[in-house]
Amino acid sequence: MPFFPRDSRLPITPVVSLALALSLSACGGGEGPVQASASSKESAEDTAAEDGPADQLSQEELAGLLVEKSVPSSRPQLDESALPPEPEGSAPLPERVAWLLLAEVSRKASHVAPGSAAMCPERMEEVAGRSYTCTLTYGGLDMRFPALAEDSGGGVTFRFEYPELPTVRGVVEDTIRFDHGVEAVYCDMDDIVAVTPGADRAPYLCYAADGGGASAEDPANTAITPYEVYVLIGGTWATYPYLSEE
Repeated sequence: MPFFPRDSRLPITPVVSLALALSLSACGGGEGPVQASASSKESAEDTAAEDGPADQLSQEELAGLLVEKSVPSSRPQLDESALPPEPEGSAPLPERVAWLLLAEVSRKASHVAPGSAAMCPERMEEVAGRSYTCTLTYGGLDMRFPALAEDSGGGVTFRFEYPELPTVRGVVEDTIRFDHGVEAVYCDMDDIVAVTPGADRAPYLCYAADGGGASAEDPANTAITPYEVYVLIGGTWATYPYLSEE
């Protein structure tokens, strides 16, 4: 497995500029949402789509949305082998910086989204103090990230800023499972949602059956707890039981 830089910094050497487009078919980190085959879950999803957010559903309807999986042994982490090969040191500068952006965002999301593509300006230069904007298409989201050239021990490195980061439904659900020791979980969100680090909670809630599993025999009596998700500065996640503001 090749070595992947961990601190979002890339040593720079003179190269010819070239943009990068990466097409991925593998998935890393957390798994995508589990597709349940039970008709009760399909019915509950239809109800959620028709009636609005899941917080407007009854406990019985929420129980029908829960996806049951074992509690993982750790928080989701990126499968580094799912990343495309790291460009050689002689590759064009924009190509290497774009790869680093894709790798770092994927690590923070714990997932490599199929079809992701990163691109940096063709006229990038290894001059400290210069700033550029790189773009990343990730799971259907189009995001822009400032790339800052900084002096580093006689060379130049690039540091990214992250005005937003993607959160992946399957990864969020597994994070809830690990953090709170629950098995039956559902996050009321699209497959991938952008969140502003350090801001208020993510624009969705997750739900889990207390005790780790929903009661198939009596879903109406299953205690379901809502959870909120925060993305902290730097990309670390925090999850808490949701306390209603009412």
